[in-house]
Amino acid sequence: MKNSQLIKIPVLIGLFTALFFACAKDEGPFIKKTPSVPVTDTLPNNNDTVITIPEPTVYTYSIGFSTHVKPIFQASCIMGCHNSNHPYLDLRPPVAYNELLTTGASAPYVNTGMPKLSVIYKHLVGIYTLMPKGGPKLPQGKIDTVYTWISQGALNN
Repeated sequence: MKNSQLIKIPVLIGLFTALFFACAKDEGPFIKKTPSVPVTDTLPNNNDTVITIPEPTVYTYSIGFSTHVKPIFQASCIMGCHNSNHPYLDLRPPVAYNELLTTGASAPYVNTGMPKLSVIYKHLVGIYTLMPKGGPKLPQGKIDTVYTWISQGALNN
């Protein structure tokens, strides 16, 4: 009986030590973590000033590519550059979806798992060359529409 108690004590001490040190490196359950406050993304631009990227609004209703996203491209992208003559991305209605997801030079331009990493989103907010090029930034509501479409799976609906 005494031998079994002598074996249990070192085993318990070993388990407790392993648990304590395993938790210590990742802060474990004994350290209270404070929730991080979301910070607005900022980036330096060419003038050494900082541009602020507002947190996108994700709409609760379904965003359709044909009804919501294509009209944004038609009004803001096709007339200036992204037509059949553009070497990288043609956003005309009959080909826009395929160009964005499969056939465009840098396709896919959308990342449904992490919409903020989508190439098209980065262009719309000015992380990459601001689009529409040479024009004013799109209104935030239109950017949010494209962002929501991407976050909803970038469906061809």
